[in-house]
Amino acid sequence: MLPTQEIIDHLADRIERAYALRRSGWNRGCSTRRVWSAAALCLWQAKETDPTLPLDSELFVASQPLDGPAGDPWTELAQPEAGRRYRRQVRRIVSRLRAELVREVLRAERLMEDPQVDPSFLARDRRLSPLGCYIAAHRVGRIDWASYFATAAARQHDACPLYQVATLSLLPADLYPLAEPPLNEKPMAERRRFTTSIVMN
Repeated sequence: MLPTQEIIDHLADRIERAYALRRSGWNRGCSTRRVWSAAALCLWQAKETDPTLPLDSELFVASQPLDGPAGDPWTELAQPEAGRRYRRQVRRIVSRLRAELVREVLRAERLMEDPQVDPSFLARDRRLSPLGCYIAAHRVGRIDWASYFATAAARQHDACPLYQVATLSLLPADLYPLAEPPLNEKPMAERRRFTTSIVMN
């Protein structure tokens, strides 16, 4: 499916801003509008190849090895390899998220066996995330506990929608917590912070 011009323009604007943030010394006058549109199309084509990829401009830019002092967005962002690098980076992130969730779910399930434990106790455990507790509650049949964690788990998704892919082997897709219909790209400061930290680590 071909994207509309509105979608390409939206992605292009966000890619240009993300690139300028990473290339603080880069001169905007050295590029044309076409390079950002080409990069946006590259991102779109990557998602067409793998529908599990998000249309995340910040993560797309963060996935590229921007080496050297001078920037060349044509080479760094608008070539087919940029899409492949993005796909590999997303897969690495999803793998890490899945491993973290598996550890959390196993811990939460063990704790839920203790009759003295309640949801607020789990919420205070720094080794557990709301999504990990939400998944564990569903897996042990504690729907009331799952409801307790649902809102915070949905916020966790909003900060990083890749959690949805990471949970596919842990939770039926129809039970995944979404506070609202999923958007391919949302300008969230939380997501930018998450993207920077997880790509760099």
